[in-house]
Amino acid sequence: KQTPMHGHPVFVAQHATATCCRGCLCKWHKIEQNKQLSESEQQFVVGLIMEWIKNQMEN
Repeated sequence: KQTPMHGHPVFVAQHATATCCRGCLCKWHKIEQNKQLSESEQQFVVGLIMEWIKNQMEN
């Protein structure tokens, strides 16, 4: 299921960082689609989203 484009700041961040779906994770971040995300991959995704939100708050 696709992440909504609006409704919560994290949704916007997910689209802005190409972490909105497994297809984008694969295309932009080379994270394989057909497996469960590892702990380090989860941390990478969350860190990327948090950095984007932090940057948006500062600008």
